[in-house]
Amino acid sequence: MADNFYKHWFKGFENFVVNLDDENRTNVFKECGRACSDSYTKQVYIEEYKKSKSIDDFLDRLKVRFPEIGFNIMKKDEIIELKYSYCACDLVKNGYIKTALMCECSRQSLLYNWSSVFGEGNVTVQLHQSILEGKSCCKFTINLKQT
Repeated sequence: MADNFYKHWFKGFENFVVNLDDENRTNVFKECGRACSDSYTKQVYIEEYKKSKSIDDFLDRLKVRFPEIGFNIMKKDEIIELKYSYCACDLVKNGYIKTALMCECSRQSLLYNWSSVFGEGNVTVQLHQSILEGKSCCKFTINLKQT
């Protein structure tokens, strides 16, 4: 019964998101992405970064903690391509959300996680493709500013 309620409720939320302009959608998903990160992933990023000896070590540690993740270093210690082999979002996995617009939440979550490690304003994240768009994987670019 609860699952049916959530599917209907999130369908309403999805309709709301579809009708938002880009700026307001970004603002909604900034808060959602932070809440998602605060529930688990942000702490993992912080813990693994503290244990790591280099950016390569940090990425290897993240791959152990998140089996769906993969990295390609495009420019040493500055530009990293991040790929998800499957969508790990519980809302998507449970069938509550189907729109690719939801991937802005993932982008915001990644931005928050990486900024928690490298400092606010030192990270940008771009979404290039997503599984919800019908692609084989989600692909992001993480840009780290050299300080």
